Amino acid sequence: MTPLLTLFTAPKPFTNPHIATIQRNAIASWKELGESVQVIVLGSDAGIAEATAELGVLHIPDVRCNASGTPLISSLFELARQASDTPLYMIINTDIILFPEILTSIEETVKQTKQFLMVGQRWDLDIKDWIDFSGDWQSELKTRLKDSGRLHPRGGSDYFIF
Repeated sequence: MTPLLTLFTAPKPFTNPHIATIQRNAIASWKELGESVQVIVLGSDAGIAEATAELGVLHIPDVRCNASGTPLISSLFELARQASDTPLYMIINTDIILFPEILTSIEETVKQTKQFLMVGQRWDLDIKDWIDFSGDWQSELKTRLKDSGRLHPRGGSDYFIF
């Protein structure tokens, strides 16, 4: 099956244990979306190569950066497009957990128009531990969101689908 969507991201270094857990949870949730999604992690910061190997996602280390070492957005887009020929792309922050409903939203949008830009508003929830993706993680996480999550202000756009 050819993937429909390429998710690409440039994470922070995996040196802080809490940040590493957040990022691993996010990437693992993207893998849970199945074969219709390709995941690309870009960058060469500490721990990225090891995390991508562990999670089984494509790693591209050679990102052009500015003088301060920040990855250039143009380089991220260029590398993702070179590595994938899916019809749709999503640039996403590496702390965003996705549920399968995102694919339904994308499919509904594609039915309405061929050219679009979807921007998402996130829910904030402090997750400190590794999520067990073998169980009913979605229901458990949605319950936690309902009980103690909060909708982030609209200015915080954490993913863009096009």
